[in-house]
Formats: sequence, structure tokens, C-alpha cells
Amino acid sequence: MRLSGIGKSLAICVALSLSLSACAAIEAQRKAEEAKKQAFVHRVDMAHIWVTTGGAPPGRGYDVLGPVTYTVPFSPDAIDAQKQQDKLKQLGLKKWPDNIDALINEKTHVSKDGSTVTVSATAIQYHLSTDRYALHHMNEGIVASPSGD
Repeated sequence: MRLSGIGKSLAICVALSLSLSACAAIEAQRKAEEAKKQAFVHRVDMAHIWVTTGGAPPGRGYDVLGPVTYTVPFSPDAIDAQKQQDKLKQLGLKKWPDNIDALINEKTHVSKDGSTVTVSATAIQYHLSTDRYALHHMNEGIVASPSGD
């Protein structure tokens, strides 16, 4: 009799252990899915922001959010146009994560002694900006059929 009590206790411990392992696996999967979703949102946000050395397109109303500026030591990377745009986008997105649509009047200035590069632009939000909302919600309502239909 005593042996069967130990067996029952052991079975309960094994069942609890398996249950906890399953919960941990499910939680890890949820965290991985959330991280994947956040990475997608970040890529969409970065792609959404338009950068130009000119002004905003005519006929499209907007509000000025504010300046975006950074200064770095002079290097080949510091004067790479794509890297400048990416850095401006990152800074603008950090300041106005839910509002920024474009960076206009982008300018690059090299200091007189050639030691630093300052890049600046003006962040704006369009009055009618459905692009960001549409990009964030483009996968909602999509049902994938296992049969491929």
C-alpha cells in the first residue's frame, strides 16, 4: 500500500512538471510571436517615413512636429546619404512614434574644420495620413486556408 502512495505522488509530480513545461513553451512561443510582430511594425514604420531635401508635396496639408538633428565625427559613413536618412528616420520615429510621416528639408553640413557632420530635417505629419494605419493593419482579417484555397 505504501508503495502505491509513493507511485501516486510520483505520478502527480511528473504530471505537474509536464504541465509547467508546456506552459513555459507556450509563453516562449507567445513572446517570440510578439517580438516578430514588433520587428514587422518597426520595419513598416521605417519604410513609411519619407525623407526629402525639398519641401512637402504641394496640396497636401501637414503639421510640423519639430526638428530632427544629429552630429557625428566625419567619416565615410557620416556622409553616406542612405545612412543619414536611416538615422534621421530612427530619431524621428523615437520622438514621434505615432505621428511622423515625413522628414523634409534634409540638410547636411560639414564643420569648417572638417571634423564633424551635422544632419538635420523637419519632421511633419500629414493632415490626412491613413498610410501608417493601413500598413499596421494590413494583415488583419486575412484567413489562411490550410488547403491553399
